[in-house]
Amino acid sequence: MDPPTWEEQKRSDSDELTQVQQVEKNMFSIDEIIETYVGGFGPAQLFQVVIVALAWAFDSQHTFVTIFTDAQPSWHCTNGSQIGETEICTAQSSICEMNSTLWEWERGTEVSVISQWNLVCANTIQAGFPSLFFFMGSLLGCIIVGPLADSWLGRKRTLVISTVTLSLMGFLTSVSPNIWIYSFLRALTGFARSSMGTYCLVLSTELVGRRWRSLIGFLVFFSFTLGFLSLPALAYLTRNSFSWRNTYIYISITPLAYSVLLLLFAWESPRWLLLRGNSQESLKCLRKMAELNGRVLPENVGIEDCIAESRTESALSLLWTTQWARRRLMSTMAVGSGMGLIYYGMPFGVASLDFNLYLSVTFNALSEIPAAIFSTIVVAKCGRRRAILLLTLVSGMLCFLCVFYSLGISDIPHSTANRKNWAQIVAEVGAFLSAVTAFNVMLIYCLELFPSSVRNSAISMLRQAINAGAIVSPVIVVIGHSNTAISFGLFGIAIIISGLFVLDLPETKDRPLYDTLGNQECQETLLSKSPLLP
Repeated sequence: MDPPTWEEQKRSDSDELTQVQQVEKNMFSIDEIIETYVGGFGPAQLFQVVIVALAWAFDSQHTFVTIFTDAQPSWHCTNGSQIGETEICTAQSSICEMNSTLWEWERGTEVSVISQWNLVCANTIQAGFPSLFFFMGSLLGCIIVGPLADSWLGRKRTLVISTVTLSLMGFLTSVSPNIWIYSFLRALTGFARSSMGTYCLVLSTELVGRRWRSLIGFLVFFSFTLGFLSLPALAYLTRNSFSWRNTYIYISITPLAYSVLLLLFAWESPRWLLLRGNSQESLKCLRKMAELNGRVLPENVGIEDCIAESRTESALSLLWTTQWARRRLMSTMAVGSGMGLIYYGMPFGVASLDFNLYLSVTFNALSEIPAAIFSTIVVAKCGRRRAILLLTLVSGMLCFLCVFYSLGISDIPHSTANRKNWAQIVAEVGAFLSAVTAFNVMLIYCLELFPSSVRNSAISMLRQAINAGAIVSPVIVVIGHSNTAISFGLFGIAIIISGLFVLDLPETKDRPLYDTLGNQECQETLLSKSPLLP
């Protein structure tokens, strides 16, 4: 046998040195590295959360913009408000029963898609198509785009692509020539934004310690609230020259510029990098975070490798073929469907209430701020199951109170219509506030129910269920234009029934985030057998 060459000997020595270095390394999980060396929450994580969370504000704008762009505009009688002795236009007249020459839109046809394409009377049903198509696109996007963030594309790149696409769809929507092209482009917009909230939440929470998740949830949810709140402000400031086409342009400019900042400054999730086999890149990211936090990640610290389930099998396949994960997912989706119906249905339904549209939308948007605060407190202090069950029950009861007001059978005096309208909007905002709080807690809850290898896909499935509920909401809203009691009654029934499914889920308060399904099943089995552990 020939002696080894110099190159072979060098390679052998290098391999031995690497093995020695690996033995000498102290191996930790990502959770342990973050808690011990990086810091549970510091300037690095705050910087990441602020950049990432902004995407959800743009998502919110493009989701709720139709409250104003697709609103029923006001009209008035023309100067020649009478034809002969039989056809007369008055404020109490129906535009469907009058000659079109007797009336005209208050601020021209560009104020809304309804006035632009005459979506009234026999064409009223078409007014609900854009929202219906939007949520159908969102549902399809969750199925197709959602799993990409768990697989080869990653959290960051998927968020960048979604933001750019959202902006481009907004610009195209502004030049729609008819209701059918408009509805189609709204579907593509829904497809683009389908999982943006998921990417924001996952990418933010995977970088912090467990006790900081509630704060991160608040920051991300607050960003969505800011986007929602900006819409009535924009509509009010441009009310004298409001144009639905210009509104789409306004809300599409900022996301395009933002996507460049996101691409340059946001980090990829170290958990995702590890699951894709890039442990060195994951360590590099953690080391950079530690440096920005004024800490040092020692060179002899390594990351415990895990069986990257997503490398060999799709995340969705793992979710549906693992019995305990499948059961959790189905219960989670059942809860999400009812939440989606009321969360998206009620803001669109406020137009049917006899109340100022700017104020009602503003009140709904403002209610998301205390909802974000309440959800932060709930996540930090309370069990998830009990909180969601109670919040959905309160929301449903307040929806029924709205029904009583619409029927005029409440015990509160109805001496004036103004008092009744204010009482009804207070009940509506309370129902929405409770539903939003439950919605926020449910998203954090879903993060904790599933490991990193399938977490993004699990939340994408939850958002599919939310979008499935949202698809029904335009139909209910159209019904509510003629009978508010029916729409709010259905909202109440849906949120209460869906909330009951949370009883089938385990409590996750103060539990760690796991990396793989196998690891989570093993650890949770040990926890269930140890009465001393939470």
